[in-house]
Amino acid sequence: MPVDTDRLWEKLYPAAWKLARSADAIHDRIGEAFRGFRDLKGEEFGPEQRIIYNEITARMTRAGAIVEAGAVKTGAVANTLATMTELEASEIAETIFELFVQVAELHFRPH
Repeated sequence: MPVDTDRLWEKLYPAAWKLARSADAIHDRIGEAFRGFRDLKGEEFGPEQRIIYNEITARMTRAGAIVEAGAVKTGAVANTLATMTELEASEIAETIFELFVQVAELHFRPH
């Protein structure tokens, strides 16, 4: 499947903008950034970017959802953010930005 750099750019540019320009706490920024592109699938990326995307997804959902009486009380992202350290949140922010940079390099590469 060819990489649709336009779609990736449209999803990741606002995420990077949120990380860089918001005065919100780091947890809020990475949560908002991730929610903006989490509907992407790993197979939409090239091999190198897929590894980074999958790492971000795993780290942002590692705690899993909280389910009570068969209903989701707290989603996996919110639950993960609630248990994440500042250091881990900062590392994830850097990883999101790295993914954005790699996609930008592909998107703007002369054809």
